[in-house]
Amino acid sequence: MERESIQYCIELALKKKNVLDQNINKYLTRAALASIYISFILIVCLKLAEIFRLQESLFTSVAYPFVFATALVMIIYGGGELFTSNTMYFTISTLAKKTSNIDLIKNWTACYLGNILGCFVFAILYYFTGLSKEFPTDHFLTNVVDHKIHASFIQLFFKGVLCNWLVCLACFLPTRLKDDLAKMVMIFLLVFAFFFSGYEHSVANIAVFTLASIMPHDIAFTFSNVLHNLVPVTLGNIVGGSVGVGVSYYYLNSRNHVNPKKLKQIS
Repeated sequence: MERESIQYCIELALKKKNVLDQNINKYLTRAALASIYISFILIVCLKLAEIFRLQESLFTSVAYPFVFATALVMIIYGGGELFTSNTMYFTISTLAKKTSNIDLIKNWTACYLGNILGCFVFAILYYFTGLSKEFPTDHFLTNVVDHKIHASFIQLFFKGVLCNWLVCLACFLPTRLKDDLAKMVMIFLLVFAFFFSGYEHSVANIAVFTLASIMPHDIAFTFSNVLHNLVPVTLGNIVGGSVGVGVSYYYLNSRNHVNPKKLKQIS
């Protein structure tokens, strides 16, 4: 049923492989752009949530994730390279034997590093705008960081699994649609679901930590705290994207090979 989507994922993975093989700097730039887009939208989410928080509104938790789906739309239509969605693409292409395990590892590693680079580039640029100093020390993001660094390894891992399951569905399911508006609506709904539910996205978390570090904050967090979050979340994202979507849909759409002898016996 989803074979066209499977084929699309394989072709896209091959294009990504070719870009990385031909020019690693261009690939890292595309990966950096993806996390820069996420950081752009996180600032909007933060400022929107801060407005509602100051009014003690019940809509604070809704405002924060409301516009975040815009980031994935920007990445998909802007040609960015996102680690979390690539866990699905390269799992499918590798299962189909169109890419190798080495290709998979190379892509995931380069993409993750590029995503980290983009978060730092945006944080530096935003710092020099002076806008980061305008936030109070108890701004909405400090509460977000507090939850991220104090959750247990197991909790973070499974939040990461569920997060990227939805994110990869937001990349996979729209391939069956032809209308761009319909695709954007589906992306919006699925990304809103993951963000509103409180799941954990590794690249978004890197952006959260880098932005929180340049803003006034009344919560202390160290590099060790950041790793405590990112390690289980990243592992969970890999499982959610590669197994939850990649392996499951590849298995469901693999061709059944019928044994001719058994078929003859049945007839």
